Amino acid sequence: MSWSREALTTRIHQILRDELLSVGDEFTPQSDLVAAGLDSLAVTQLLLAIEESTGVWVDESLLTEKTLASAETLAACVHDQLPGR
Repeated sequence: MSWSREALTTRIHQILRDELLSVGDEFTPQSDLVAAGLDSLAVTQLLLAIEESTGVWVDESLLTEKTLASAETLAACVHDQLPGR
């Protein structure tokens, strides 16, 4: 499957909302992940879930405060790692 940035944003948001974080309906793709409770264990689980969902391995060295700011910024980072980009 070819993943658009929008589709990646939606999938990452779903993983965070439904599987990893204890958040409510106010959690959006633009929500601050650290404020929502993202910690190092959740980051590891998130990377595994992204790889399982998309087939894209995300190099941990690309994870910065900026790329982990929100589901949207993380999706942009993952999208840039897609083959052929």
